[in-house]
Amino acid sequence: MGLKLISPGKEKWNEFVDSNTHSTVFQKYEMADAYSSAGNRSGIRLAVSNEEEKLLACMLVKIESKKFLKSLTSIAIIENAPLYEDSEHGREAAEFIIKHYDKYIRRKALYSSAKVDNDSFLEGLYESEGYSRTATLNFEISLDKDPDAVFMAIHKSRRKNIKKAAKNLEIIESGRSSLPGFYKLIKETYDKVGVLIPDISFFNAVFDLMPENAKLFLAMHEGKCIAGRIILLHKKKMFDFYAGASSDHLNLFPNDALVWHVLEYGCKNGYEIFDFQGAGVPGEEYGVREFKKRFGGKLVNSSCFKKIHRPLMASLGAKLFSAYRKAFEQGSKPSSGESANEQTKKEI
Repeated sequence: MGLKLISPGKEKWNEFVDSNTHSTVFQKYEMADAYSSAGNRSGIRLAVSNEEEKLLACMLVKIESKKFLKSLTSIAIIENAPLYEDSEHGREAAEFIIKHYDKYIRRKALYSSAKVDNDSFLEGLYESEGYSRTATLNFEISLDKDPDAVFMAIHKSRRKNIKKAAKNLEIIESGRSSLPGFYKLIKETYDKVGVLIPDISFFNAVFDLMPENAKLFLAMHEGKCIAGRIILLHKKKMFDFYAGASSDHLNLFPNDALVWHVLEYGCKNGYEIFDFQGAGVPGEEYGVREFKKRFGGKLVNSSCFKKIHRPLMASLGAKLFSAYRKAFEQGSKPSSGESANEQTKKEI
């Protein structure tokens, strides 16, 4: 069978994505354009068809880099892709696209990281192409039940925090106009743990290009926004995306309140799963995992596949970034009692 690379339009691409049982919001056509709107990110779309132009496989790749030494820090990230038709021809197309991708990406990124959820064919494909496998964790919360049942599955201490928060906070749904204020909050949050975030143009693009796939929820206290959370939506699933809170108001438990509001919203609007988007690696401490664990979700296993395309450059880039992180941490001032990093990790 003859296979070839094609560039399908948005409608054809999204029709294929939406009909695929393994698809996520991160494979939507518009997401590539949103990535490319940010200065330190870009999005790539690859697709394969047969000679009759029938789309058989596609994948969207995010390339991100630090704001300095781009050539030494660029990495490619793949979310549960390539998507492929569930047939022999579809699997052949998936293999075809990965082989092409490996040749193409060497000029673009130091290494690739591909997350695969419950797809034994993709797992075998990546391993056969020389990718190394690491086990990863995630929490998923079932929403296809009564909100009261979801609430009672939350750990007692979190339920207590949520009830306290309800006395002082109002949770509202907002939109693009609130992104500047929200961006300040996530920048404060992620700066404390030395994690770079995309430019605000990326978030603007998500809401401009994918308005039906994005929700912004804010925690308000005395008329002021003190925390926020962006959730992405795809079919019957909700994806945790970005969250931030003012360090001056963590005692009001805005993060607990926001997560509960999102879960309740999902229950009432026909969503079946809330995906917490990662809980670290088995056997390694991860403060965010403890926060997520207490919302009563199911701990699920997935796999991450990594391949270094330019070993010498990757080694040099890792050393330079390590030096940067050390300089950053030495310049940070932890709060009394508990380091700012640990506090932030627990509250994200």
